[in-house]
Amino acid sequence: MMKKAFTFFMCLSILLSAVHISAQAYRLPATPEGLKAPAIYNRHRVNDLSNTGQPTESTIFAPTTPPPASAPSGVRFRTTAQEITIGSTVYDLQTNGSNCRRINADNSGNIFGVWTKGGEPLPGSPDRGTAYNRTTGGAWGPEPAARTESVRTGWPNHVITANGQEFSVAHTGDSRLLVIRRPVGGSAWTESYIPAAVPPGLLWPRAAVGGANGQSIHVIAVTTPVANSGALYAGIDGHVLYYRSQDGGANWDIVDAIIPGLDSAFTTSSSPDGYYIDARGETIAIGVFNDFDDVLVFKSEDNGSTWTKFIVNDFPLFKYVADQGYTIDDLPPYNEEQPDTLAILTSDNSGTVLIDNDGMVHAFYGRMYVADTELTDGNTSYYPGTNGLAYWNESFGEDSTRTITGALDLNADNTLNITAITNIATYFYSLSSMPSAAIDAQGNLYVTYSAVMEGEEFIDPADNQHYRHVYVMASPDGGETWLPPFDVNVPEIAIEPDLANFIEGVFPTLARNANNNKAHLIYMQDYQPGLAVRGDSDAASENYINYIGVDIEDLGLITNTQEPVAASYFQLTAAPNPLTAPLTLRYTLPSDLPSGSKVRIDLYNALGQPVRRLFQGVPGPGDHQFETGLADLPAGVYTVSFQANGKVATCQIVKR
Repeated sequence: MMKKAFTFFMCLSILLSAVHISAQAYRLPATPEGLKAPAIYNRHRVNDLSNTGQPTESTIFAPTTPPPASAPSGVRFRTTAQEITIGSTVYDLQTNGSNCRRINADNSGNIFGVWTKGGEPLPGSPDRGTAYNRTTGGAWGPEPAARTESVRTGWPNHVITANGQEFSVAHTGDSRLLVIRRPVGGSAWTESYIPAAVPPGLLWPRAAVGGANGQSIHVIAVTTPVANSGALYAGIDGHVLYYRSQDGGANWDIVDAIIPGLDSAFTTSSSPDGYYIDARGETIAIGVFNDFDDVLVFKSEDNGSTWTKFIVNDFPLFKYVADQGYTIDDLPPYNEEQPDTLAILTSDNSGTVLIDNDGMVHAFYGRMYVADTELTDGNTSYYPGTNGLAYWNESFGEDSTRTITGALDLNADNTLNITAITNIATYFYSLSSMPSAAIDAQGNLYVTYSAVMEGEEFIDPADNQHYRHVYVMASPDGGETWLPPFDVNVPEIAIEPDLANFIEGVFPTLARNANNNKAHLIYMQDYQPGLAVRGDSDAASENYINYIGVDIEDLGLITNTQEPVAASYFQLTAAPNPLTAPLTLRYTLPSDLPSGSKVRIDLYNALGQPVRRLFQGVPGPGDHQFETGLADLPAGVYTVSFQANGKVATCQIVKR
């Protein structure tokens, strides 16, 4: 019996390459008609980052209707509360598009987090700047009371070089890139500016660390757009430029560099924050996630000296500008998902890239339909009811993405039960977006994202808008398949469990390297959907920056610490067998099991593919049983996997 259990466990580890969510086969729930309405958006009309305020924001037009009643089910829970508030901010806009690199986890077990902190009056927030916190001996420090820099900044990025130098870059109110540096654990930060010489100035930086010796800092930023009192640069409104330091940020040997293929011959503008950068050794990757343009990845294998361009999603209109106009003859063939015949599938400006342990680039972004049907207003439209998180890696080839997840069909009725776009807070994102990615030493991939929750129990009664929760999902086979999404905003995690349904979880960011069997995450928590700084312009309130260490076993990954045991160890039985009625599982937990031991029971098919999570919780010592219906499953042989206290037992059932 032990031999059989061990054999299955080894097969299960191998066959996890064919996991529950196939990237090719994932199907989004149907979109109700009310979510197919457009909204007006000028992508350059974003928060003015000087102290002078901000331009008028975009508007939503659609009738307000009450949301439907529906009951959620199938949300995956964890069993131990591990959420920690590491700080707060009243200034609630952490990005206009893609996330910054705001959390790091080093090999010594230290964790570092940064975010944009600021108070009233909004939107100017004159005290705005980088908030910084870190763990010491496993414990987070007190909430920072003030910004780290001596001047007003925003959009901080934090990286650590191989020799233990902390580096953070943010932009200032006068459109410069301010760097702060110090040795890890040091007390004083040294301030300096990246020596740029572009007349419009620079905003919204992104940073990564790489190089053969781990000392190269790579930064991209965008020139100040015209709508933010900037100017065209080299023929582009908001030009993405590249900067490199090979000594940890002390000196810069590449400045104001235009990446070939990202110049005025190919594009007219770039979206604020619509880009991301990653590095691993000499390999650098940049993702550009504009809406009315191609989704692009640029890759360098010589530490940023030369670049190769990949078209991830080919936008059908070349160098399009608002009000230019187009017809259906300019577009790909119509498909039934399109909300309008002139709607075009693209990115929502929020994306991320990650280089895996073999040097291959992976990209994620929120899917978005856009259109330009009113040709006199200087604006374009987007469809906030668009669902789905797009995924690409180099093995797919160009112009070939897959949808791996989205806002979930929680009540399993094959429809996303959200009535209208007015029931969605205005972040200018799709229903599932704000991705951030990570990898561990074994090559497992991780992605976090924020998604709108269907159902009346996830609606804020004050503004009739649905809350967003933060999800994490993992791939054990390099992105070919993905395990089911894991909701981290649940009572088992939340600091205030009774308010879990009313948590607005946005701007999640993963530490690039998952370690110690955890994916390290920070996100911004609010108790009202939407933003005060832009979008809905809600009343200002305190927002919380929370850390969660997500156990990789909770994501469905099996660690090498699992010891296979016989089913008799837990007295695990399944009846009837063959199945002629609902399945009844019985098991016993030994009395000497450590207090708070988690139990997880999963069902696998004959190929070793996870079919569903049957149970996860802390039932306590003693005898237990529960029933579950499996009438919807096809005939075949299934295996029940029972995990508790680092041990895994299995038994088989047959359905005819």
